[in-house]
Amino acid sequence: MCRYRRPSFIVALFLLPLALIVISCAVGEEDEIRALKDIPGGFEGPHVQDIGPHSARIVFRTNTPVVCNVAYGTDDDYGRLSLMAMTGPLTDHDVQLLGLEPTTTYHFRVTVTDSASNVYQSDDLTFITSEGGGGTKPSGRNVATLSEGANIVGVSSNWGGGDLDSTFGGNKAIDGLLGTEWSSNGDGDAAWIEIELERRYNINAIGFWTRTMGNSGQIFSFNVITDEGQQLGPFDLPDASTIYYFEVQTQARRLRFEVATSSGGNTGAVEIEAYALEGR
Repeated sequence: MCRYRRPSFIVALFLLPLALIVISCAVGEEDEIRALKDIPGGFEGPHVQDIGPHSARIVFRTNTPVVCNVAYGTDDDYGRLSLMAMTGPLTDHDVQLLGLEPTTTYHFRVTVTDSASNVYQSDDLTFITSEGGGGTKPSGRNVATLSEGANIVGVSSNWGGGDLDSTFGGNKAIDGLLGTEWSSNGDGDAAWIEIELERRYNINAIGFWTRTMGNSGQIFSFNVITDEGQQLGPFDLPDASTIYYFEVQTQARRLRFEVATSSGGNTGAVEIEAYALEGR
């Protein structure tokens, strides 16, 4: 009988130190993440602002400069991550969450890291998106997408001097994804982007969703110039929470979108659309 128990006893003695190491490491990893309330100097927030049907902003302040991210999703497993765009360690934080669904409860958690690599994290928090806005989706199909053969033929600039396929490049405005966006390199009211469609269409509506950085980067109104020189607009954008649709009647293959008024800075667009009726 002892012959068969002795190996199990030896194995248990061998595995016990390994188990203690694993437990110790797990506790150590947990201890490395501290509560956001314990950050030196304290913090204010986080607050959820500009809640729309498809986006929201997480705003908070720390007295210690940190870099931050916000994990979010429809449950506390999150699944998506948003960073504060184009910045280093700061005390004022404004993170935009994109690609949300209307009237849906979202969970989010803020994580910040200071210059000493200390990590602080908020509790699980929630908010509910608003009902759909921006008007009724137009008839026809959106022909101003990469998948429909459209392309960007000109842009005032891409943030950081990147190309059209860069993180904030012009192609992000017509990729059909609500989690990406085109940003100019500080062009403000001088920002523009020109889309060439696969062929000439009778356009019956356009859609535009402006990006925002809270206090800057938001377009308030814009004009559209066709390849035949027709000017459409100006079109007013009430806010940056969703895409807004505008009825038009024009025939064009190229559409140049020009900022008319804005809050300045890195103006750009989450998504730009142009609708044509089938077969036209």
